[in-house]
Amino acid sequence: MAARILRLGICVLGLVGFQATSYGQGLLVPSAGPINSAMAGASTAAPIDFGGSYWNPAILSGLDRQEVLLGTALAFPSMHLQSAVPAGAIGGLLPPTNRYGESRSDNGVLPGLASGFSFRLADDSPLTLGLGVFGLAAGGVNFPGSYNTPILTPRQPPNYLGFGPIYSNLSILAINPMASLKATDKLAIAAGPVITAGNTSFNPAFFAPGPKDALGLPTFPSATNSRPYWGAGFQVGLLYEINDNWNFGFSYKSPVWQERWSYNASTPNLSPRTIGLQASLPQIFSWGLAYKGFARTLIDVDLRYIDYADSQLFGQRIVDGGLGWQSVFAVAVGAQYQATDRFTIRGGYLYNTNPIRDVTTLFNVQAPGIITNTLSLGASYQVTEDVTASLTWVHGFRNSIQGPILQEPFSSVRLDAQLDSLWAGVNIKFGGSRKRALESTSSPETAIRLPAGETLPIPPPRDGESVSADLPANPVIDRVADEVTSVPRQPS
Repeated sequence: MAARILRLGICVLGLVGFQATSYGQGLLVPSAGPINSAMAGASTAAPIDFGGSYWNPAILSGLDRQEVLLGTALAFPSMHLQSAVPAGAIGGLLPPTNRYGESRSDNGVLPGLASGFSFRLADDSPLTLGLGVFGLAAGGVNFPGSYNTPILTPRQPPNYLGFGPIYSNLSILAINPMASLKATDKLAIAAGPVITAGNTSFNPAFFAPGPKDALGLPTFPSATNSRPYWGAGFQVGLLYEINDNWNFGFSYKSPVWQERWSYNASTPNLSPRTIGLQASLPQIFSWGLAYKGFARTLIDVDLRYIDYADSQLFGQRIVDGGLGWQSVFAVAVGAQYQATDRFTIRGGYLYNTNPIRDVTTLFNVQAPGIITNTLSLGASYQVTEDVTASLTWVHGFRNSIQGPILQEPFSSVRLDAQLDSLWAGVNIKFGGSRKRALESTSSPETAIRLPAGETLPIPPPRDGESVSADLPANPVIDRVADEVTSVPRQPS
């Protein structure tokens, strides 16, 4: 009887899931680079800088000049885990006394990355090419062991039925080659592959129960010995200029199909064992509307649908080994105001629904992607005509979820998370202006204007040369010639 109760306790406390970040929108980083982050990622219809291509590759055609982005971030997450199990909650016998505690995850400072460039073969070319390297997901948990927090207690039955420290780490990088074609004066369309590479590690690996110990309790290996794993998908986008004041944008990102995440693990007696997970990143639909009618001001509103519910691992039911995440709706509002010729200020707000339901709190101890409200503020200074430096602060407001431990009376697990990020970077522009290049090639004629009182001198023909009367007709030259011959020559 005691062994059965112990096994039940281990199973109850052991059903925790896979790690994700504490960013908004669940797993995904919501923006790229300091300028795009200052707008809360709102960029689907706003071609402000290269970082906006993170959400819509078609904005490359809206950039006036070719551009290089060098951006980096420092993220400061703050996450806590609380759990409570009253005496006798498990089978009426365990634990022998009330168990309650809170632990903070020791995450440290996490780096972020957003870099890339766009270029055209000619200033007036309708085709813009680009390559972006963006941090797509990054984070983890690092909860220390505890004698009070039930899940984090040691394995010392019957007094303690926990797993000790819980750790997870994930870092996924996206490599996005892009091509954007300005199909008409108002419409741009774009496409390109999405290639990902990343590392994941978990300890314990709750998704792979191992042999039972001497008490008949399941053990869990460590999923830390692995290699980088790759994934692939694609994205398409469009940008349409409705009129001088309004832009519309749309993009679609396919699911990113991942290699199976495999780990070289071991059994309790160190015999070799291979374990693994199969996951995919969700497909994303984005719509954007930008308004440019106010002087020196641009406002963009993005609506996104992130389909976690249909992605492998995240959307699978908990009884099937998944996390039971819901799909997410997100609204990002961003604005920028050019205060002077060199100084621009920006602000944005992102709201998204929570992919993790309260009743699945226990199963997502290693997956605190629960932030729903994010505020961002930033500024840029144009150092030279070609170089702009930017700095942005992003704050993800603390959010929490709380759920029962398999409906045990008065038992609960609570997670809360908050995130602050600091983005810094430079945008370097090169090449000529697309607008000026297009204007010069589309002008039907070039007018010649002389200052008042001046005449156009006509040099005399050289010896042996004569002026031909059989030149092809040219209305500009003919008009200038008529004006010249009608003005009396000034005495020398």
